[in-house]
Amino acid sequence: MSKKIYLLSVALIVGCSVFADTTTTMIRKYPSVRNTTSAIQSSSILYTNAGRTYEEDALQPAIKELQAKIKQNPNDYTLYTSIIELYIKSGQNNKAFEELIFLNNLAKQNKLDSDILARLNSIYLNHKAGLRYDRNRYPLYVNLAMLALIQKENIKAEEYINAAAESNQAKEMLESAIPIVFDTTKNTQKAIAVCDKIIAKNPGNIDIRKQKAAYLAQLGDKDGAIIEYQKILQVKPSDNESKYYLYKALAAKGMQEKDIIKQICNSEKPDYESAYYDIADMLLKNGETSSAKRFAEILVNKYPDNANGYILLSEIYKKEGKLKESYDALSKVRDKADSNEAIAKYNVMLAKLSDQPVQEANSLIATGLYQQALEVLDSADQDALYVILTQVRANYLLNKKSNSFDLLNKAMNLYPENSDVYCAFGYIYLQEKDIDTARKYTNKSLKINPQNRTAMDLLDMVNQAETDKMMNSIVSSYESQNYAETMRILDEALKINTKDPNLYLYKALTYIAQNNYAASTASLYKCIELDRNNKQAYFYLATAFDNLSEHQNALQNYQKYINLLSNDDYGESERRTYALTRIKKLSGK
Repeated sequence: MSKKIYLLSVALIVGCSVFADTTTTMIRKYPSVRNTTSAIQSSSILYTNAGRTYEEDALQPAIKELQAKIKQNPNDYTLYTSIIELYIKSGQNNKAFEELIFLNNLAKQNKLDSDILARLNSIYLNHKAGLRYDRNRYPLYVNLAMLALIQKENIKAEEYINAAAESNQAKEMLESAIPIVFDTTKNTQKAIAVCDKIIAKNPGNIDIRKQKAAYLAQLGDKDGAIIEYQKILQVKPSDNESKYYLYKALAAKGMQEKDIIKQICNSEKPDYESAYYDIADMLLKNGETSSAKRFAEILVNKYPDNANGYILLSEIYKKEGKLKESYDALSKVRDKADSNEAIAKYNVMLAKLSDQPVQEANSLIATGLYQQALEVLDSADQDALYVILTQVRANYLLNKKSNSFDLLNKAMNLYPENSDVYCAFGYIYLQEKDIDTARKYTNKSLKINPQNRTAMDLLDMVNQAETDKMMNSIVSSYESQNYAETMRILDEALKINTKDPNLYLYKALTYIAQNNYAASTASLYKCIELDRNNKQAYFYLATAFDNLSEHQNALQNYQKYINLLSNDDYGESERRTYALTRIKKLSGK
């Protein structure tokens, strides 16, 4: 299963009245304006020339309605452009900035179509022209920088960031925007100059100093970076990130460890016990296990009553796969833990080590050794939740279904409000092809813990299983040329499952069968976003553009289709021949 992560698809087909019902205030005041995009543009002129024609509060109903629409239709990027415009008008530049970061990420991946870029350019030009009248000028500079960046006007983006740095306003926006802009333009010297301008007005701005230090390090100016990290630690001695980078910079210069600690602690008589722990902890968090181990061992040897040192050493040994040494280090903690925090860390580490039989059993299950997995679990706590759930899995794979359900009921009795127990029930019922019961348990799991990643993935599997059952009816009605029925079933299926590329492909094919090529493109783009290597989607997107006389787009997509084909794609011979013919024709060869 795939994060959200989570970039969204490009919507190409945009209705001219997408925003009409979201700006009722403006339309009521100017009834002659029927198209909301025009309403926004028209009001922008009044707004910029008259200072503040509309009260900020008057825009809130439109903003709330747009927020609701975005939640329902996250794939419609026209909604994002519209809400950005309203955020800027209402003085909510920080919210506009968040949306612009999102769109900038899509723009860098060429996932914004020309219509969206044109809308963003219109916002850019409107507010650029009216900048002198805007009382929120300095935060607006940051958003203009982001808009310029999306339009690939990198020099202008730098100029706007430089202008924003003249003020002490928009601090958080600037801190986020500086690396976005200057990582794009690669103008490190200019970035340092902008950081200096902000630091001159606010010397205690730690985040900007960190950015400046990073840019100095990029230029190879280790001494300059060291000075910045030292200044940060003077303001915030507990900033472990700066301690780590200062340690790395000083170590790179060949400085002795005792002298490094004095520099980090900014003291001739530093607290060595805390310093050794902080450095070991920072190194471990940055994946430098062997260096972390050296400092942790120094710590426990010099200060044998430091419980946190042994906890840290136990974690290092565990990362190295040395479980006996990890247990031995942890065994020294129980009587040394002198605070609730140390006791909590001890308990967490103990739980991690106790989980080793479950990890080993899951590794055996992954290689098909189900009975051996159960034997490993015999030595574990039989009432521990994940021991039971792993036993459920192994028994089910051994086709011992009654054992699996007995164990699930045991887990339910012991852990009646645990999200993972319901998730395990849902998984088993899905394997049994009881989709309705699987959905019931999965929904219960998510109700208990909406952030349960496994349950989210399981819900996707349940949705896929349900729409897979509907696919037979979709194919049958499509082949019978009953396109109205095909669309009805597709729309029903897409309410259940928005992640199946085949549903969007069939929706596009249904439009194409009715000669509605323009409507097919949005579905084909969505299909491609979900499956970047879907050969048929590229082919039909090319034919749709071909029929729309958009020959350059057609040529590009025919070529993408051909590039995805392999020598053994025998089922594609007819489409391959057609695509090659059209490429030759469209390229004038």
